[in-house]
Amino acid sequence: MEFRSKLGYWIAQKALNHTKSLMALLLIILLGFGYKVADFRLDASADSLLLENDPSLTEYRKTYLEYGSDDYLFLLFDPENELFTQQNLDNLAALQQQIVDLEQVASVTSILDIPLFDPDETDIFTVEGKSTTLRAGTFDLIQAKAILTENPIYRDLIISKDGSLTALQINLDTPDALRQSIRALTEFQVSHAGAPLNEQQQLEFTELHNAVKAQNQAFAATTGVTINQLRAIIAKGPEDTRLFLGGVPMIANDLMVYVQNDLSLFGSLIVVILLVILTLIFRKLLWILLPLTICTISVIAMVGLLGWLDWPATVISSNFIALLLIMTMSLVIHLIVRFRELSLQQPEQAVSERIAATLSSMFVPCLFTALTTMVAFGSLVVSDIRPVKDFGLMMSMGLALAFSLAFVSFPILVKLTYRKNNEKQLTSRLTEFTSALGRWTLKSKGIIFAASLAIAIFAFSGLFKLTVDNRFIDYFRSHTEIHQGMKTIDDQLGGTTPLDIVIKTEALIQAPEPDEFADDFSEFEDNSEQVPLVFTQNGAAQLAQVQSYLEQYNVTGKVLSITSSFRLLNNLNGGKPLDDFLLGLFYKRMSADIKRQLIAPYLNEDGSEIHYSIRMIDSHPELKREQFLQSLHSYFQNDLGLTQDDYAITGMFVLYNNMLASLFDSQIATISTVFLAILIMFIFIFRSVALAILGLIPNALAAAMVLGAMGWFAIPLDMMTIMIAAIAIGIGVDNTIHYIFRFRREFSNNQDYAACVQACHDSIGKALYYTSLTVIAGFSILIFSNFIPTIYFGLLTSIAMATALLANLTLLPRLLLLFKPKIPAINNPVEN
Repeated sequence: MEFRSKLGYWIAQKALNHTKSLMALLLIILLGFGYKVADFRLDASADSLLLENDPSLTEYRKTYLEYGSDDYLFLLFDPENELFTQQNLDNLAALQQQIVDLEQVASVTSILDIPLFDPDETDIFTVEGKSTTLRAGTFDLIQAKAILTENPIYRDLIISKDGSLTALQINLDTPDALRQSIRALTEFQVSHAGAPLNEQQQLEFTELHNAVKAQNQAFAATTGVTINQLRAIIAKGPEDTRLFLGGVPMIANDLMVYVQNDLSLFGSLIVVILLVILTLIFRKLLWILLPLTICTISVIAMVGLLGWLDWPATVISSNFIALLLIMTMSLVIHLIVRFRELSLQQPEQAVSERIAATLSSMFVPCLFTALTTMVAFGSLVVSDIRPVKDFGLMMSMGLALAFSLAFVSFPILVKLTYRKNNEKQLTSRLTEFTSALGRWTLKSKGIIFAASLAIAIFAFSGLFKLTVDNRFIDYFRSHTEIHQGMKTIDDQLGGTTPLDIVIKTEALIQAPEPDEFADDFSEFEDNSEQVPLVFTQNGAAQLAQVQSYLEQYNVTGKVLSITSSFRLLNNLNGGKPLDDFLLGLFYKRMSADIKRQLIAPYLNEDGSEIHYSIRMIDSHPELKREQFLQSLHSYFQNDLGLTQDDYAITGMFVLYNNMLASLFDSQIATISTVFLAILIMFIFIFRSVALAILGLIPNALAAAMVLGAMGWFAIPLDMMTIMIAAIAIGIGVDNTIHYIFRFRREFSNNQDYAACVQACHDSIGKALYYTSLTVIAGFSILIFSNFIPTIYFGLLTSIAMATALLANLTLLPRLLLLFKPKIPAINNPVEN
């Protein structure tokens, strides 16, 4: 304690005696950090939203390498009139050609290229020779519509059931280098699964992981350019046709755009709000410009540091700039309030002495408030969700940097700019609020404890109603292209979120007993190539059973597998299922093109794996991710008798669910960490276990109230809202530290608990009020985001901070008056 107070005095003396040298050093540091500000970047890729070290990610990459990527885009084509007119088809063809010409587009699938045939004149062996396409212009459009809307593969994929709208499936060209890097990383993870890595293997893994990460970022940047080109094409599209862009790559790209827009918007709004608050509080130009200057220095330094470290901000951590501005402003306001307080008490004292007294008296409480806030943000690193972890680390580093810069720059700037001691006691409803609240607190014991008990009951009952069931579509406002595109695709084109299931063929399909079939078949065909188990009636029936099970759910959209291809073949066989002979014959006679289109996406090269590609309806009100996946596991294991090694369920749907499933654990871990760390710090700071426990109660109540409200109002936990409780506690305890420090100072002069309470409200209470207003207003600007989790984060954190302020100015004093804990004496003369 004594050392830290003297350290504050020492900093002041150095700043006052070596002003020019330190000013030059500050400018050099600022220029050094500022040089790298332009290198600060964002990462809103899909990978940045996944659970770190998720074993399902390896399965996802294996499926990606074997069966292709889900990195495709949809361009919805929804004309006002009938889709199947020559004009609309010409417009569709023109759009498709413009898109095919784009550099990153590998191919585009549309209804113009789907084979059309007369089922009465074709069979499974002649269909290739007797089929045509809409592009050829020789097929009756009414008949074409009927055929396409009954096609088991493309119905609900690129054409709606009623044939009113269609979509272009835009397949992006994935760089070979990225595929090779993913393959190398996947093979490494598979070969070392379940075993600890030695130092050399860890280095190899890090190198492979970084290569995939860097190439993914480059691919995402290229995809962003392509999406902008697509939107330029859409802007010039037919006026009588609605065009929407959709797909996982577009969502990831638009998230980055939202983050960039939020950064610009929040930066502008926060400056305006801080100007207004500073004007209302201080009404003096110096005390408006000085804190804004220090805040600007801190933000430039932190952004530049991230540029030097090549550490990108994610969707979550991008908010650190606005929050760092708020926290730095809160710190500087405390220094200004203390300096003004000393100026009013001792107007004849030299400015340099007041500066030194300000830093020496505020260093310890400000240091501990900064440390507790850093602990709160630092507790987020126990989460397995990388954006949450990054946010915690960035804010902890930013607060350490801001604290250092504030305590060095404040004395320098005050010395250089403060010319005349004309401080006046500011009186208004704003400044007198805490004094009035202190008087009310002293006479309202019953109301305060009753209200606190009611809030506690409300909070803890709501905790049991918390859920993590999130629909991704709910992350976006209804007017955004993401929301509208996802809703349209979910409603009419078979769903948006990819889910993949891979099953070992031999585990699912039992090999038939030898019979006369093999001998009869050899008379017609060379039997040197073995027919896979799938191409048997028994195999086809088993696969169809699985597909029917998957299709029965309301939350599953389009389900594609080799069964879909068999259904198409059955249609060509007069609607009758193919027997063993025809299935085997088709397998041996099918062309390479037919195999590529109908078989390869769903059966690997050696026939040992079966692939089901599913699109989930993310906007469905009945969607419960975890419950759905558990039902799949139950079906595979209990009904089909498969073991966990016989199948894999993966895809973005699973990866996102795993992230959501970890939220409860992350919430418990972060809150436990922050409570334990702050309790230990409180005991050290206050030198009293009783004061430490009493100081935690108001902040725990505020955090619990917000979580309880989320439960009662059915606001689910997500990547943003799991941070609220830890952050609210970490920032809220700043008020506690300042209040109890001032209480100890007052108590050393007057051992009357009630008088000390009122004295605290009349002095430090004002600083707490000002800083809390700043924090609340700062968090409130997040409601202007297009990303709904950010809105909830800003709104709920503001509510938590308002509750923490009131609790620290009402419940905390009442607890001190009720228990009258022993108040350790202040033995530090510098601090007094």
